[in-house]
Amino acid sequence: MPYLCIMQNYSGIDLFWVFVGIIALGAVIVSLLWRRRERLILRSLSKLIATEKEDHNQLDFAQVKDVEEALKKIFDARKEEMEHMTVLEGYRRDYIGNVAHELKTPIFSVQGYLDNILDDDEMDSEARKLFLEKASKNTQRLVQIVCDLDTITKYESGFLRLEYEDFDIKLLADEVIESLEIQAREKKITLYEYSGAGQFLVNADKFRIRQVLTNLVLNSIRYGKESGYTKIRLSDTGEKIIVEVADNGIGISEEVKPRVFERFFRADKSRNRASGGSGLGLSICKHIMDAHGEHIEVMSTEGAGSVFSFALNKSETPYA
Repeated sequence: MPYLCIMQNYSGIDLFWVFVGIIALGAVIVSLLWRRRERLILRSLSKLIATEKEDHNQLDFAQVKDVEEALKKIFDARKEEMEHMTVLEGYRRDYIGNVAHELKTPIFSVQGYLDNILDDDEMDSEARKLFLEKASKNTQRLVQIVCDLDTITKYESGFLRLEYEDFDIKLLADEVIESLEIQAREKKITLYEYSGAGQFLVNADKFRIRQVLTNLVLNSIRYGKESGYTKIRLSDTGEKIIVEVADNGIGISEEVKPRVFERFFRADKSRNRASGGSGLGLSICKHIMDAHGEHIEVMSTEGAGSVFSFALNKSETPYA
């Protein structure tokens, strides 16, 4: 009897609110469970983003606030990676095409001269000697291209390491000039070094800097004017030694100047490859100076000449 009385005291409204409370409690529980699941998802995405950040140091992965933002950042990272790979693939195709083109010219020349000698049994000794000399010259150019390709590939892969030492770059400049006198004489170009008295002591990789100077002077000779000049100019700024290779040659137009350090790029399209060179000399110079933590720059006026310059750290040790 008391139980029935108690039940009779509950109205329909009271039961309604009981059901509302149960539903609300269920909703809270579901919400808590969803938030816990969302936190687990975000935690997993955060780990993935951390991995992306390691692979993409240039990207800014800020603290994400929700799943949508996290997924968007991962998508953006992958999208930029794909775009970068597409660009690299374009470079790879161009590189292979350029290599094939550069190698094809001397190979076909050698083959042509040798075939002429083999096909002409009555060729006189003087003509045979001339053809063999031309074949040998193209073979030398082929060897130079292969060596330069090997060098630039090692630089770009980070395989080569610099060997720093203290040396007088003025003496090195004189050695480079002496080694290239024959090439300069063929075009009646005067080579000289201009620096004044005293030593110019630097700390760098001597072998690589010799390579830079040699490539720059050779490039100047190839594109110089007959009876012109090429000079290596040295100056001391206090903390650095500035090295300049200047000439009064054909110069470089403003249009192509930004591309002169690209592999296989030739500023003067009117000149054929008979002028020599692998098309990699300036690119190798840039890689060497980048490895030294320095920049190589060019100033040029078309028809008036060019100046290539770079800086080197001065030696801190007295030079014996």
